[in-house]
Amino acid sequence: MARSRQILLVKLLRAEADDEPALTILSSVPMGSFKSVVDQLGRYNTAPDGGKSPENYGMLYGPGFIAQLPMVGPDDPVAQVMISLTEEEIAWPVLMRICRNLELRMMDPQSGRTFGGG
Repeated sequence: MARSRQILLVKLLRAEADDEPALTILSSVPMGSFKSVVDQLGRYNTAPDGGKSPENYGMLYGPGFIAQLPMVGPDDPVAQVMISLTEEEIAWPVLMRICRNLELRMMDPQSGRTFGGG
């Protein structure tokens, strides 16, 4: 079985470096509380499987991907969400819409490069 590709969903704050105005610095900021991230992703057909509580498992299933949230409480901040792509051709349009509408970026965890969205 082939290993699925993984990416991170992150929220980045853009700022110019004080000593070099042409340099843009990207800093990760929380995406929101665990509960708010689950609610936001729910608008994109991404939810826990069956009756399992997302607060207990942190696994959400979306079109062509599985989203893994950190194991934190419902009011704790979420800095990133790990996405495992299972069907890329289905997942990409949904992930691009999520990023654009929620002002998130996708990040390749191996290279650190960001793409897509806001």
